Amino acid sequence: MASFRFGVVTGAHGDARAWSETARRVEGDGFAALLVPDTLFTPSPFLALSVAAAATSTLHLGTWVLAAPLRSPAATVRETRTLVELSGGRFELGLGAGRPQGEADAVALGVPWGSGRERVDQVEATIAAVRGALGDDLPLTLAAGGDRMMRIAGLQAHTVALPLPPHADLAAVTEVVARVRAATVAGRPPVELSLQIAGVGDAVPEWLRRGGLTPESLRDARAVAALSGDVARDTEALRALRDATGVSFFTVPDELSALLAPLVAELTST
Repeated sequence: MASFRFGVVTGAHGDARAWSETARRVEGDGFAALLVPDTLFTPSPFLALSVAAAATSTLHLGTWVLAAPLRSPAATVRETRTLVELSGGRFELGLGAGRPQGEADAVALGVPWGSGRERVDQVEATIAAVRGALGDDLPLTLAAGGDRMMRIAGLQAHTVALPLPPHADLAAVTEVVARVRAATVAGRPPVELSLQIAGVGDAVPEWLRRGGLTPESLRDARAVAALSGDVARDTEALRALRDATGVSFFTVPDELSALLAPLVAELTST
């Protein structure tokens, strides 16, 4: 059974001191990784993570996830190599074909967005370039939804960020996990499966509230990504989820990280 991992996702703005303090807090609370999204509304992930790398010694650092169409494969290789060096090998490359609002970012940056097929082509080209330059051991996370991305993940990824909405129930998680398993090439090590925590008790991140999500709607949907806030109860729930589906890597919006620190300590201490 895979060991639990927890990662904090943040796109907060602030100076280098603030980023250093955040990284040290996340590391001290027992989280395995600090993860930064790739949008024009959040700091540049590579720059922010380089500050975090200098402030920590064990914390892993990842892009969550890099939109492949926004950079050439060579540019991604350059940034990845640099962050691998700066972090002493703690960098995890998260990559995807682009989020729904990514086309507007591409326009602002003056780069082509392309069709869905072309964006997945860019993902494959980026993986090939990174693997050619840095080898197969670099941890690679893929955000995979469509069948082709699932096949690429089954061949290349160490971790798959499951394409699930916040209100997904156990049946929905089980169905997507089955797709990942079916796409995984025989003989490969098991792929780590990742799910984002959507709420803790009555706490739901503001950006999800703006989309209409509430603690009540999460509970009504029996969302597996909604936790109670009770450490014993949530420990049992996440262990049961891992036993049933194999999901073992949970990403946490920074707004919820302090609430989950006791749970992280409980599940990662054994």
